[in-house]
Amino acid sequence: MGARTKVVIIGAGFGGLDAAKVLRKSPDVDVVIVDRHPYQLFSPLLYQVATGALPEDDIAYPVRAAIPGVDFVRGEVVRVDPEGHRIRLYDGTQISFDQLIIATGSVGTTFGIPGVDEHALQMKTIVEARAIKKRLLVTYEDVQEGRLSRDALKVVVVGGGPTGVEVSGAVAELQSTMKREYPDIASRASVTLVEAGPRLLPSFTEKSSAHAKAELEQLGVIVKVDTMVDRMYANDVHLRSGEILPAGTVVWAAGVAAPEMWGQLAPTGPSRRLVVDEFLRLPGVPDVWVVGDTAAFTSEPGDAPLPMVAPVAMQMGRHAARSIAAMTAGKEIEPFRYVDKGQMATIGRRRAVAETPQGLRLHGTLAWLAWLGLHVVYLAGGRNRMSVLADWAWNYVHWGIGPRRAIVD
Repeated sequence: MGARTKVVIIGAGFGGLDAAKVLRKSPDVDVVIVDRHPYQLFSPLLYQVATGALPEDDIAYPVRAAIPGVDFVRGEVVRVDPEGHRIRLYDGTQISFDQLIIATGSVGTTFGIPGVDEHALQMKTIVEARAIKKRLLVTYEDVQEGRLSRDALKVVVVGGGPTGVEVSGAVAELQSTMKREYPDIASRASVTLVEAGPRLLPSFTEKSSAHAKAELEQLGVIVKVDTMVDRMYANDVHLRSGEILPAGTVVWAAGVAAPEMWGQLAPTGPSRRLVVDEFLRLPGVPDVWVVGDTAAFTSEPGDAPLPMVAPVAMQMGRHAARSIAAMTAGKEIEPFRYVDKGQMATIGRRRAVAETPQGLRLHGTLAWLAWLGLHVVYLAGGRNRMSVLADWAWNYVHWGIGPRRAIVD
């Protein structure tokens, strides 16, 4: 029997799990997944946890159940030694590898704006989504009982990409339901979406961007484009224009970057992402592959790196896995080619935009239904899919009554 190949995957996100699903079918490969959390987080629905539309269990699925037969190690990687073919965890544990796939996703970045780290809430983890939900709900109680001023009901969302648009729409809908329980104060609540660029959803066509802006404004969101944040304090956001926005809650959705630790491993590109070759390997390090948000891959010289979104990570993960399987079988590997299947963003109930490279543009209810269907398909676990569908159906019929009504202590 020939020697087996040990593949270690750092990260149990979209790219890492898709790589593991491919590799576990290879008879000569052993797979180990390392992640600080024992679950796969379905991050596209984090904003629904943050605004109370879904319970957090619906978007977190145990890694061991998602990939049966694959070894899982819970831990945080602090060092990678490509020459020694091993990684070291925070607790000192060392794990050897023949091939390594780095699929650690991204973290929020503040662009060095003063006050963001201290006063803004980000939304990359369950803990952060839980903190946003608690702030949104508890603020109503504090204002009602006189512990906070009514300006605390104002919410500012920074960043006009898909996450910022989705959060803004969801918060606006949440605020509209609060009028039933807090009729004396709910009218003081508001949402302001701040975007530094000239339009929302810059990766979409101008028509879809304009549609998203109009839909948000119809929900009551105040949209400010061409607007830069200068600094933040505990109770307000200062803009470069000199305007000051009072806010009890600030959600930062303005940008992401690869984890800073990888900059010690190899040269980085935009957003601290590791520059990879045409096969998704680190140049000069043939046994280390990088996929997803951590990888800066360009299809053609001079092009911008592929976007930091789940479909890119999934395709990269599968490609790296197939390449490793081919190498173990003595076959040649092929360069990575990304197939763009389109993009979509939801704005609220029956409000969404969707586009495909073939020119199909969907707005409104049809785009919203397409968004619902795609996200259910990509969720891990049959129980999670059924639970999300049930919660969405309940929220649609009994709008404002559901997980968002949970008391957060």
